[in-house]
Amino acid sequence: MFAVGTPCPRWPAPSPTPSPTTAPACPVTEAAPRNRDALHACVPVDASGGFLTTGSGAPGWGLPLAVGRALAGRRRVVCVLGDGSALYSVQALWTAARHRAPVSYVLLDNGGYAAVRSLGRRIGVSPVPGTDITGIDFPALAAARGCPADHATDPADLPAALDRVLDADAEDGPRLLHLRVAATEGAMYTDPWAG
Repeated sequence: MFAVGTPCPRWPAPSPTPSPTTAPACPVTEAAPRNRDALHACVPVDASGGFLTTGSGAPGWGLPLAVGRALAGRRRVVCVLGDGSALYSVQALWTAARHRAPVSYVLLDNGGYAAVRSLGRRIGVSPVPGTDITGIDFPALAAARGCPADHATDPADLPAALDRVLDADAEDGPRLLHLRVAATEGAMYTDPWAG
């Protein structure tokens, strides 16, 4: 299990001379709102088009977005997503495998729809029914759709596991790395004017 605050492992290096018009070495898509701040602390966004995400309200879009981005550029894209987001559009793993889209999925599994739980707390609904989603074997789910998958359970194994999923060639198609992360109950959807 990985916790927020764990030191950042190896990640694709930023471009040596970033500019708004240079394409990044490895575009990143993100659909893990609960872990967005930790991701930004580890992964530099150094070029226009190097990071794709949504402001809010589009759960599940990360998997298919990464497929489209990878097929458009025929180069590896990293997609960091949560387990809740993945379950909205898990069929995109089949599409990625079918078209050999060069996507490295890093799936952060906190055992539920954390963003939905947080929004529920914000509007006074707690507990939010149907937001605990434990017991899903994401590597098996990916493999059943033709997407090779791996997992890491010990932080010491994370650098090697990331190497395997991130260093795949574009011709190798998609890869998925499943990581169990600690479920947190921090504030997400807060009113900026509340105080």
